Amino acid sequence: MCGICGKVYLDTSRRVSADELAAMRDAMFTRGPDAGGTHLDRHAGLGHRRLSIIDLETSAQPMSNESGEVSIVFNGEIYNFAELREQLVAMGHRFRTAGDTEVILRLYEEYGEDCVQHLRGMFAFAVWDRRRDSLFLARDRIGVKPLYYALTDEAFVFASELKALMADERLAASREIDVEAVHSYLSFLCLPDPLAIYRGVFKLPPAHTLTYRAGRMQLKRYWDVSFLPDYSLREEDWRERLLECLRESIRLRLVSDVPLGAFLSGGIDSSTVVALMAGMMDRPVKTFSIGFSERAYNEASDARLVAGHL
Repeated sequence: MCGICGKVYLDTSRRVSADELAAMRDAMFTRGPDAGGTHLDRHAGLGHRRLSIIDLETSAQPMSNESGEVSIVFNGEIYNFAELREQLVAMGHRFRTAGDTEVILRLYEEYGEDCVQHLRGMFAFAVWDRRRDSLFLARDRIGVKPLYYALTDEAFVFASELKALMADERLAASREIDVEAVHSYLSFLCLPDPLAIYRGVFKLPPAHTLTYRAGRMQLKRYWDVSFLPDYSLREEDWRERLLECLRESIRLRLVSDVPLGAFLSGGIDSSTVVALMAGMMDRPVKTFSIGFSERAYNEASDARLVAGHL
């Protein structure tokens, strides 16, 4: 879990100050206690709080290419980054780090905004492209990683958390509860995208990108779920394919430079994840569970049973 934020002034003669960017960034300290960084480039600025998972020493953010014309802040994990790195090296790209952040940076250099089509993972990232004077935001297909944004009369701002946006003085001064958002929350027990709780603040929907340039925003969906049925396979074929997908999914998520664990409730979902992890790791899986004093809500005995079996 990391935190990203940034600001781009509409007036290109204005400069983002280090203090205002640091205030946004450090409002998200709990998302990334390991490190924090900023990147200032004319009327734009990027901020990052880091929780180190992969490439602990060299993947500090914000990260820029050699010319400094393209810079990125990234929250998440790209599960196929090693494969993508090999492909990019074959295309002539040179890497300075061993992590997944630089892979996204090089993908953007190679494919531009279509870089998201190549990514498998959970992510929210922002790329400032000085050559085009544009900001590019992207959120993963299912929306695991959060990303909020707002356009005021003086700047476009974005962040992983609302409290980081509210560190912007203009947004804080104009803060007003969105009645439609409250109605949706009371009706659905959630806030449907793109609503946020404040008027004029929005969530970037899952599987969408946003390009901000010259005072204009362009939203684009890059992926959607397909519900077309396939009757060509038998039930046992689907069972085996499901297991193959689950095994591959777990294998990709076991790449880490820090210890791994799993939440275990004893239900079907978490028990399946832990069982597959146990079959792939060379040491017992560390599992974590939550128990409740109310018997109807307590699953601790189920989790203990599964943990003991595995």
